[in-house]
Amino acid sequence: MKRRDVVRALLTPDHIDEPDEAAEKPARIASPAVRAMGLEIGRLTDEAREAAALRKLLESGDAVVALDPALVDPSFVSDRLSRTSDGDYRRLVESMRDTGQQVPILVRPHPAQGGRYQIAYGHRRREAAAELGLQVKAIVRTLSDAELIVAQGKENAERRNLSFIERALFAAHLQAKGFDRSTLNAALGVHTAEMTRFLAVAAAVPADIVRAIGPAPKAGRPRWMQLATYLDRAEVIETVGRMLAQLSFRQMSTDRRFDAVMAALRQAAEGGDIDVVRNRQGDPVIHVGRSSKTIKFTVDERVAPMLGQFILQHLPELVQRFEDDAAPS
Repeated sequence: MKRRDVVRALLTPDHIDEPDEAAEKPARIASPAVRAMGLEIGRLTDEAREAAALRKLLESGDAVVALDPALVDPSFVSDRLSRTSDGDYRRLVESMRDTGQQVPILVRPHPAQGGRYQIAYGHRRREAAAELGLQVKAIVRTLSDAELIVAQGKENAERRNLSFIERALFAAHLQAKGFDRSTLNAALGVHTAEMTRFLAVAAAVPADIVRAIGPAPKAGRPRWMQLATYLDRAEVIETVGRMLAQLSFRQMSTDRRFDAVMAALRQAAEGGDIDVVRNRQGDPVIHVGRSSKTIKFTVDERVAPMLGQFILQHLPELVQRFEDDAAPS
């Protein structure tokens, strides 16, 4: 979204345009002043969105009550791979610490436990309130299972803060609970063709791989669908499994973990075994693919800029050293 569009959206918070999560644009290097302006505009946009949501809730006539977070349980269907480990959650905590909870969560009386409640949406606000030792502001509404998950999905769709794979897993969980396709479509706010893609990716990518990678917000639908096409052989999945167990892999950011798995799967799909050369920080900088007659080296210059050029410059020297060592004495 251009900045003039953001400013326009701030003036009309009920009609805030948000970027297409599937669109991937090349990163641009901004000056500190420009970055600071972007962060401030993002903060104002979030505040405008929350003000609009609060106004809608108040117009609905529902009463807002204060609940002990310990009495509020999560939805029976998870919609996130991680609720509290990203920067957005920490910013939410600090915002609630400074100004309190601006937008109530939506809960229903727990269907199986008297005196308790179950969240339709607002899990992170509940977690933040618990962390800060605050009561959580909530609207209590009687909801069926279907009404709860539709409200949960609609909130996520409007905020656009779930990644593609989180939405795909949410759809798969709903399907496993026995909800029909029309309810799934309503919960995620998508048409049948898009729902088919969600379910296909969720079925094709093993859950342990998804959990190891995490939400990977920069990896949209096309890249997850491409990754899924590589997972059709047991030996390929075993190769990735060895990567997932490495400490250096777990220390990467979620988007870098996705890139590393994609690179390994692509290499394995081409028929070669995977090996990795790492730098001193433990990051994979060279991926080695082996077949019966060739060895292929792939340099990741996102991790090690100019390493490929350095290797090219020294290849003649390495060839000469090899020939010298191999020559009969």
